[in-house]
Amino acid sequence: MDLYIYDRELGLQGIVDATTSVRWRRKYFEPGEVEIHLPATKENLALMAEGRVIRRVDRKEAAIIEGVDVDGEDLSVTGKMLSSILGRAILSKRYTLRGTAEAAMLAIIEEGTRVVPELIAAAEAGVGDATVDVQATYKNLLTVEQRLSKASGLGFRVLYEPGVMTFEVYAGVDRSVQQTERPMVIFSDEFGNLAAPRYTKTSVDYKNKAYVAGAGEGDARTVVIVDLSAGEEVRELYVDAKDIQLEDGVTDEEYKALLYQRGLEKLAECPRVENFEGDGEDVENFAYMVDWDLGDIVTVQYTHLGITMHERVTEIEEVYEKGAATYTPTFGSALPEKLNLGDDTE
Repeated sequence: MDLYIYDRELGLQGIVDATTSVRWRRKYFEPGEVEIHLPATKENLALMAEGRVIRRVDRKEAAIIEGVDVDGEDLSVTGKMLSSILGRAILSKRYTLRGTAEAAMLAIIEEGTRVVPELIAAAEAGVGDATVDVQATYKNLLTVEQRLSKASGLGFRVLYEPGVMTFEVYAGVDRSVQQTERPMVIFSDEFGNLAAPRYTKTSVDYKNKAYVAGAGEGDARTVVIVDLSAGEEVRELYVDAKDIQLEDGVTDEEYKALLYQRGLEKLAECPRVENFEGDGEDVENFAYMVDWDLGDIVTVQYTHLGITMHERVTEIEEVYEKGAATYTPTFGSALPEKLNLGDDTE
């Protein structure tokens, strides 16, 4: 595997092809991570400098180096996918976004160009049909993109060409057995393309009903209820949304729609987690990045326990070591990793 190393100002600095191991973790709703091990030489240490960009010709995502560690003869390089660079900016003004989720995600990228001059937004491609009704001010740009992504089912990434970082919104496609428009993809221990399956289900942080409190004081405060319980046992959540302002010209109905959207976003952060991981193995009919990819919805079966799921591939961990490649997809809601969304005061 060739890793192209770029300095953001000076361009291509070198190509690394003598790694001892590479971990390339792709994620659909947030930036993924990388970890690279290679011989600790003076040349490698100088090349793999913090802040440089790692690019592969066989992947759309690029990564940015954040840490370097030398342990004896081993040089360890860690970083995150380039979309993590959005976390360096905040929304410097109030945005009221109505329309498609894709358009909303692209519209706020202008804030990132203030701190990352190379950053641009891709042209709108018409992906997905989800709509949003959102107001956000002084929030971290990456936080807002992640929320819009999870609420709409759209993924995002930053593509890299020397001197240009392009923010792109994309959508996985349904390849499960529930659809008939395209060839179906099934991961199953019985088929031999899902090794070491690991299944987890938990509702410890699950909420399905939100009370969203907006402008006003006391009994005059505007409160919207978002109820997704659908007849099941209710688990309630309080959301303080005073930051959503009632602007001139905005009707009461439009304001409540903004509060409702905030409730949906907060409930999306408290899901009933159903997680399925396994080592996905390429077989003749279901080759990785040919027949299925990150963001696609596939059918997963653990026949030993009688479990069948139709879930999105939300993460894929690629590991390259000793001449072998393994791919570990995560299906469905990823297990919580105590993600800090940067606005706990909300």
